[in-house]
Amino acid sequence: MGQAFACGGDQIVHLHGPDQAELHLTWPLVQRMRAPLDDCAAVRLRPGSGWIELWLGGNDDVGLLISLVSVAIKANLAARDSAQPRLGPCSLGYSYVPAAFMPHPPPGRGGLAMTPSGNPVEREEHIMREVIDRLIRSLAGRRPPEQVSQAVNAVYHRFDETPLRDYVPVLVERFAREKLITEPPG
Repeated sequence: MGQAFACGGDQIVHLHGPDQAELHLTWPLVQRMRAPLDDCAAVRLRPGSGWIELWLGGNDDVGLLISLVSVAIKANLAARDSAQPRLGPCSLGYSYVPAAFMPHPPPGRGGLAMTPSGNPVEREEHIMREVIDRLIRSLAGRRPPEQVSQAVNAVYHRFDETPLRDYVPVLVERFAREKLITEPPG
């Protein structure tokens, strides 16, 4: 819904009516500009994302949008020209695990397309895909992929409010494997 503006093949601006816009600044740039963006009443940051939302309530907000579009063009072109190439819809090349079996990220923790941005939320999503892939392969013949995915999702969401995320994938894999091995099939 609305209109979009693309730069180098990637959408960077979404206009949703006369008073709302979304802008992709890239995750590293949002982190560098976090303080001034937080101070701006017209801007809302999306946690773990390179996207921001802008409320266009007047000429000053439109001027801010125009300035940020210029910054977004430069940031997105720089990201495109970086040493990390983009490889289509999933830059990490997943093909084994069907999308239907992917874990659903907890609220506020992403759900974004994979990009080589260095975003920790995207990194965690990548690792969770590896966990599901490993468990599907190791339990092949004993558990269907849907059941593996559901078990991983259930365990993963137990850690939604955990602020320290480094060990979440390891714990999820351990607890999900234990659950899948000890529970009767079906």
